[in-house]
Amino acid sequence: MPNHVEFHSEGFDKHACEGRREGDWYIFECPECSYIRKWNPTTNEMNLVDSGDENVLHNGWFKPVGLQADKYNPN
Repeated sequence: MPNHVEFHSEGFDKHACEGRREGDWYIFECPECSYIRKWNPTTNEMNLVDSGDENVLHNGWFKPVGLQADKYNPN
């Protein structure tokens, strides 16, 4: 049996979180609601500080200061 999970997100609003780093922690905060999640990649500890709007799917990523992602070509 294949390990395939498909999530359907129809009917949900989507918010993009802004990521920043504070010490060992990456903090993802939603500019549209009160959602805040903290992640420590060293210990793999994750804390949901505020779940924000329960009817919204959140995503986001952290881009280190000075990284020019558009300059990198994976091909």
